[in-house]
Amino acid sequence: MSRARVHRLLGYGAVLVALPVVWVLVRVSGAVPALLVPDPARVAESLVAKVADPSALALTVARAVAGIGLGLVFGTALAIAAHLLPMVEPLTRVAGMIMRCVPVLALSPLIATFFGYGGPAAVATAAIMSFFPSFALVGAALWRIPPALVDVVRVTGGGRGRLLWYVSLPVALPELVQAAKLTSCVGVLAALTAEFLTANDGLGALLARSQGLLDTPTVWAILLTSLASSLLAYEVMDLAERRTRSLLSLHKN
Repeated sequence: MSRARVHRLLGYGAVLVALPVVWVLVRVSGAVPALLVPDPARVAESLVAKVADPSALALTVARAVAGIGLGLVFGTALAIAAHLLPMVEPLTRVAGMIMRCVPVLALSPLIATFFGYGGPAAVATAAIMSFFPSFALVGAALWRIPPALVDVVRVTGGGRGRLLWYVSLPVALPELVQAAKLTSCVGVLAALTAEFLTANDGLGALLARSQGLLDTPTVWAILLTSLASSLLAYEVMDLAERRTRSLLSLHKN
């Protein structure tokens, strides 16, 4: 286990210890209205009764995973196309930058119009959030391939297909896993945001209903659950990235 990973895990543990203490102190001090900082027991009760319901949490996570997968595939395919066809590289890069720079919230009406409300909008939102890191990282890795490797494949009679399969993809795979790591921590939040705006189910819809009813314990339970899910996804993908780099003999630590 790397030193950076150990430090992150220790940081998570410190937060888990400090958060309940700070929470109770804020409630006791009366500095914040009790409505905004509910009793931790009520938050835990809402977490078990509502947020952990498979119809909410599992649905949102499934949409996030589907969206991240589609985004990674689309971004990787676009990076490969730009590498194999250099004349389209400027167009793909401009399109990627535009989609990256426009806020997802501003795109929500268009996403709902083109992909539909509810689940499809949540999947599409997560895909849009996750496509650019894979496009940028995989594309950069493809352009960093040593010319000597390309020459070896061509001398042995290999064409673009063999070069892609035996050289380009192994070089780009660790970057693809790194892109998955970077986007995994925002996938649940992206799906939750889309559900909040357009869906009738999932954590986002539950958040919208709870906010309208001033059900603060459930709101806090949802926020803490989405945060924990994002951190867990990040740590899992961080481990996957390290294993991938180690297997491909590209890990330098």
